[in-house]
Amino acid sequence: MGDCIKLAITGGIGCGKSVVSHIMDVMGVPVYDCDRRAKEIMVTDASIVKGLKRMFGDSCYNDDGTLNRHFIASRIFTDDNNIERVNSLVHPAVKKDFEKWAAGKECPVVAVETAVLYESGMIESVDKVLVVWADKEIAIRRTMKRSGMSRNQVLSRMQKQVSSDELLLLTDYSIYNDGDTPLLPEVVSLLDELKG
Repeated sequence: MGDCIKLAITGGIGCGKSVVSHIMDVMGVPVYDCDRRAKEIMVTDASIVKGLKRMFGDSCYNDDGTLNRHFIASRIFTDDNNIERVNSLVHPAVKKDFEKWAAGKECPVVAVETAVLYESGMIESVDKVLVVWADKEIAIRRTMKRSGMSRNQVLSRMQKQVSSDELLLLTDYSIYNDGDTPLLPEVVSLLDELKG
């Protein structure tokens, strides 16, 4: 892979990973978005398309070839075995895609935004880890407002993720995102340290 430092940006649902990723992107740090790329790969990678259809049938895809997200979500978020089956198909492809993407960059730092850093194996492809975290109630309110999910749906998603407390024990850097404290100075300071 390229000589740039590969920084993972992770954290639970509603903590603000995407906000920090956006700040870095605006500051000129290339950011690989695992969720977005996974959705693209699930449509463009023939072996994944075949594997998903084998698991769940042709209803995984709409008539125009796009991913039937509601159908997939109805299958994976109700059955942990299905989550594992889909992840074992998609995560290795996303990890390989990130490594290829990072190898083509010539800059001091690149970042990868991922909610499942350890579960996906992406931890093996990065040099440093940044955890973005928030108090649980703040994260719940943010997610409900942004997604329209109920409190119980948000809590159900949270239970399937590594908690902020666990992530903070395994991280190199952390940013607390309460919605009031400016994030820009913390991001600038972190990037200065990484580039130094």
